Amino acid sequence: MIIDNKKAFPDDPTPPDAPPSYDDIGRAYPPEKRGLHNQPVASSSSTPAPSTPLKSPGLPTSPSALSSRDKGKGRATTWFNFAAARTTRDVRTTVLGLIRDLVQENLSSSTAAIGILQSCSEACAAHSVSLADLLQEKSIEEHTPLYWAIVKRLPDDHVDVEETQGPDLLSALISYSSPLNQETIRELRLACLATSDQKLFQRLRMSPEFSPVSGVDQMLLGATIPPDDIEVENLSDDGGAFATTFVIPYFHKRMVVSKKIELDFIARGRMWQLLFYVAPEHRYYNDPPTGSWCISLSLLESSPPTFIDSQLLIPAADIPKNTPSHGRSPSSPQAESPPSPKPKIRVSTPSKSELAPTIALRLTSNDQLQAPGRDQGKKIVIMLENSSLGAKLQYANNPYIGADDKLRARFEARLGKKRDPNQECIIC
Repeated sequence: MIIDNKKAFPDDPTPPDAPPSYDDIGRAYPPEKRGLHNQPVASSSSTPAPSTPLKSPGLPTSPSALSSRDKGKGRATTWFNFAAARTTRDVRTTVLGLIRDLVQENLSSSTAAIGILQSCSEACAAHSVSLADLLQEKSIEEHTPLYWAIVKRLPDDHVDVEETQGPDLLSALISYSSPLNQETIRELRLACLATSDQKLFQRLRMSPEFSPVSGVDQMLLGATIPPDDIEVENLSDDGGAFATTFVIPYFHKRMVVSKKIELDFIARGRMWQLLFYVAPEHRYYNDPPTGSWCISLSLLESSPPTFIDSQLLIPAADIPKNTPSHGRSPSSPQAESPPSPKPKIRVSTPSKSELAPTIALRLTSNDQLQAPGRDQGKKIVIMLENSSLGAKLQYANNPYIGADDKLRARFEARLGKKRDPNQECIIC
């Protein structure tokens, strides 16, 4: 504890109001009580809540968004008198030590975590130290605190996760880390891959911090762009089959103007990318012709190589090919007759016979897929022009775009070498 009335002795090198060292803080508590979750960080005597998942589609972008839920519970006290720290190095060392303990103890209560992080933020601001930079340093076993927060985080479906809990430690750390740099984003992706946490990965992708929107898409679709919806199902058979469903807003407009749509997801311990794109200028002999509409399947980050047999299924939207018109043309002879009551339009779901056939695009190769490393990696590329049905996606108002301007698709895959190319079901 700092005693304000401390008087310095003539030979005492310690200046007045000096803070205790980080080691002294650790020695103040016995090992069995040294965990951060046992320390009082707020005026309330409530016990910190268990670890909780990120519930909202996006992540908070400011500390106030996280702390607002705790108003009225008492302001968190400072961990110790940061203001009396002698040097910037002291502040950096102490803050990094506290952050390490936060992550190591996996302190999950938003009130407790925010109280400690707020004290760190105030101390850093007073000494011209960037807390966001500290949180993005690889200061814990060659990784950032954000990486370890994901690795130690309980999955959404864990029995100890309560539905009523608020933001967890990861949310608090991200709120104080913004803006995220590219290396930190890569760390978050690697952490999600290490835990195979597809649900968290998709929620992070919905955050502008994690997956910034290109300037072209912003101009095309405005500031609020609906995210691509991706759901993965790992099929419980031999451990190698999975299925992924996509809902892609404004598919045709984005392809024509932005010229690419990236769909990243995690399945079977690997990070994948299904990419719709318009081929750029032809550079190599095996590149698709310039302007071709293509689909590629590739591995990302540090995913291990694998053979794969897969197909992309795109069903027609539930809209009849020919919607009958009701009423008569004004130029018809009966146009001047007294108007008759408007007929009631019966809305019904069209039968399968009224819909265009499903597009089935096979994605397979005799070679293993490999994530990019020193080289460009190996991926599967197909051209939509090679399929009479797939080519229809290039045209506006095609039968595969719904009334909501969304394209719906299902990707079915099985790890391993391709089987009979004529076999329709990949995951059966």
